[in-house]
Amino acid sequence: MSSETEIRARVIEYAAWKFASNGIKGITMDELAEQLGMSKRTLYELFRDKKSLVKECLAFFEEMKKSMSRKVFAESSNAFEALLKIYKANLEGMQRVDKKFIEDIKKYFPEINKEREKAKALHLKKSSEIFKKGMDEGFIVKDFDPNNLSLLLAEEMELIFSAQQFNTSKTHFMEVYKTLCLIFFRGIATSKGIEMMEKIMSEK
Repeated sequence: MSSETEIRARVIEYAAWKFASNGIKGITMDELAEQLGMSKRTLYELFRDKKSLVKECLAFFEEMKKSMSRKVFAESSNAFEALLKIYKANLEGMQRVDKKFIEDIKKYFPEINKEREKAKALHLKKSSEIFKKGMDEGFIVKDFDPNNLSLLLAEEMELIFSAQQFNTSKTHFMEVYKTLCLIFFRGIATSKGIEMMEKIMSEK
């Protein structure tokens, strides 16, 4: 028999991707319980309400992001290569994410969104350090302020999720993400960085 910890982990993973791909508002705890093959009582014993489950789902994605980043950096020879590989991994992951997921967090779970904003601030600091390392390694143009690059990339991501003109088909949404990222990376890359970019982008 599965332990409570294992059951919680299974529920969190299932709910996280369900919310991410469909938005949060339209999915009830009752529906999740039915889809997971458990009683509503069991689900509410594990998570006191939808808010607590959503919070755990965000923590699940945050840990998944950290784990992926650690793996990519361990396997990369320089910071710019790692950035490009993380972009490619995010591109694959975002194909499973609907814009409504972020919109619902902002609109219906403001307290959780505040925590999300705090986590984003930490990511800004970390990515700034990575941009600085990319400059020192000769892959990113040194004329830029790494703090500004970090902020600009983060704001581009927020723009994609919030701008109404991008709220069309999933294919269009992904193309906008891909276009913005490629323009950004190519714009900050040295000739050495562009060579690295062409190599990474051509890999399957």
